[in-house]
Amino acid sequence: MAESRPLLEDLPKTGTDQHLAPNVAAGHLALVPTWLPLDVASGPSHNSAGSGGDGISEGVISSNALAVFMPSNAAIAGPHSSADAFQGNDALINQHPTEMAGIGGNGGSGNVAIGSGEGASHAGTGGNGVFYGGLVSTEVALFAPVNTAVAAGPGAEAHADQSNNAMFLQGATQIGGMGGSGGDHNVATHGSSMSPGTALTLTGDFYAGHGGNGYFVGSMVDVSIAIFSPINIAIGAAGGSAEAHQTNNVIFDQGTVQIAGIGGNGGGFNLSSDTIFTGNHAGGGGGDGSSTGSMVDVNFGYFHPINIAVPAGGTADAQQVDHVLYDQHALQLAGIGGHGGEGNLTDAHSALVDDILSFMHS
Repeated sequence: MAESRPLLEDLPKTGTDQHLAPNVAAGHLALVPTWLPLDVASGPSHNSAGSGGDGISEGVISSNALAVFMPSNAAIAGPHSSADAFQGNDALINQHPTEMAGIGGNGGSGNVAIGSGEGASHAGTGGNGVFYGGLVSTEVALFAPVNTAVAAGPGAEAHADQSNNAMFLQGATQIGGMGGSGGDHNVATHGSSMSPGTALTLTGDFYAGHGGNGYFVGSMVDVSIAIFSPINIAIGAAGGSAEAHQTNNVIFDQGTVQIAGIGGNGGGFNLSSDTIFTGNHAGGGGGDGSSTGSMVDVNFGYFHPINIAVPAGGTADAQQVDHVLYDQHALQLAGIGGHGGEGNLTDAHSALVDDILSFMHS
């Protein structure tokens, strides 16, 4: 009859504590693969490699722009005289403000963060973007060209020609609370060193190539006002002749882009790995986007052309040609989560935790 031996005699003596209960539990652990990290050093720690910094802004960013363009052209001829006035104006008025606050930095690529225990490990993660306050932009543009021809008396001739080309760029770009994008080819995992300890699971957080979160709390306000009022006047007194010709080409670009609370995109080909793990894993995940507050875009366009011909006993000819383009589009984005990356691996083997713990307590 074969002699039966206690289970205790077959177990490796790896450590100083050789009580029966732990060894029986270890006997059950032998049923799972031998690469499980049975002894992992514990202790809180924080490891970061190639991660983008957080961007935090509190307060109000304000931009106020005022542009006035009022060219004047006049030809006035007395009796038996002539006058000619020619004027050409080209104006480009750029009132396009760009306001950016609370932008997290992008995570780098090709980084490795090795941690242990309950600490957090970040490799190539994008920084968080946080904004509290207001972004305010106001733009005012006034374009009022005046062209006048006056023939004051017999035999008087007056000619006034005016040509104006103007472009007003009043669109605003306002960005607040945007998380940085995660990098590529990053690894966040635990250390390979083994030391006699009591922890069988890791409870820290592992992030690799994770997009940062974007938080916006406040208001975005953009107010654009454009006034275009060309005036063309021809007055011919008795026996006089007056001609006033005016041509205006104007573009008002009041388009606005407002972006708030946008999570950063996750990177690609990142690894967030551990063997027995109960913490948070993120490999190439997109960041959260959160926006609380209001976005306001107000565009006001006023077009009032005036063309006057007054034949006061003479002849008067007033011609006015106006071409106007108003672009008042608005793009408003708020509270949008970042896209997840591609080719990422989150390997926690968490499905084994319940089975292993049940073996230990059976």
